[in-house]
Amino acid sequence: MKHIFLIIGLVSVLTFPAEAKGRPTVISAEIYGYVRDQVYFDFLEKEGINMEFPYKEGQVIEFTVDLDDVTTLVLNTFIEMYLQPGDSIHVKLTYDGKRYESVEFSGTPAAVAICSAINKKEMLQRERRYKTNIPAMLVTQTDAKKFHAATVQEVKDEEKIISEVKDQIDPRVYNMAMAQIEGTLLTNLITYPYASADFHKKKLEDCLAEDYWTALDDYKLRTDEASLRNRVYMAFLLPYKDYMRRKEAHDQGKDYQPLTSLEEQYKDVAAFYKGSLQDAALFVLLYNSITSNGDFNVIEKLVKDYLKKYNKNKEYKKILNQVMQ
Repeated sequence: MKHIFLIIGLVSVLTFPAEAKGRPTVISAEIYGYVRDQVYFDFLEKEGINMEFPYKEGQVIEFTVDLDDVTTLVLNTFIEMYLQPGDSIHVKLTYDGKRYESVEFSGTPAAVAICSAINKKEMLQRERRYKTNIPAMLVTQTDAKKFHAATVQEVKDEEKIISEVKDQIDPRVYNMAMAQIEGTLLTNLITYPYASADFHKKKLEDCLAEDYWTALDDYKLRTDEASLRNRVYMAFLLPYKDYMRRKEAHDQGKDYQPLTSLEEQYKDVAAFYKGSLQDAALFVLLYNSITSNGDFNVIEKLVKDYLKKYNKNKEYKKILNQVMQ
């Protein structure tokens, strides 16, 4: 089963105090034991401000950026931080070969709180040897039923870690962090059995946990702006829709036939979701189709329909117009 994750910059309109918007965000880092030549700072929701510096042991790298929104910063692929306009964050990072061994944060209290919590959950995954990458799980022959149980527990434990700092951080930052967890782990929960059955040449029923079809019965989709800015959560909307369609068929004792054409998928997403979820899910579907070199004529027709009937987020429109050129 193939799911293409949306990797783009999204900008939503959020309200920040005027004094915060007017201040630059300060980022600094000192790194030890690193074996590569360059240090990378990637901003996921804001284009044109990624930074790259030559590595020198213990040298402090410092720079400022102008943010207008809550933004995800990823340092050297694996260190994830959420920053707001006016924040200041310093990272002390120690490596053991290619793998980072420890990370310490200092700076704006709220930024330190969320960044430390994110790192805590990442270390929990490492301690448990829990993998979030499906290809890696397939290669290591991860048992689908055992992985299901591990993922259910992982969601609970990671959300608990973020909830412990909820009172210390902005609600938008909290929502974005929770959306990241759910978008990552719930996607794995509902898609891995199918991937395992296909890759490991097993019967699907042998890969489905007893509670697979009820695992998300009490789950409520996130509709707030911050959650729907999170690229992983946006991508989750498509496999979630497929899961629910399969569940409907399963509950009725029927076989589910996956939709094959883009037009059919487009209509089904439009019918399944409403409001901001519909807008986001259709945008992801169309963006993924464009970037995977789908039939341009079909995509062009559907983009026009989407912009006329369903689009509310102006940034989605801007991005689609750019990639269609």
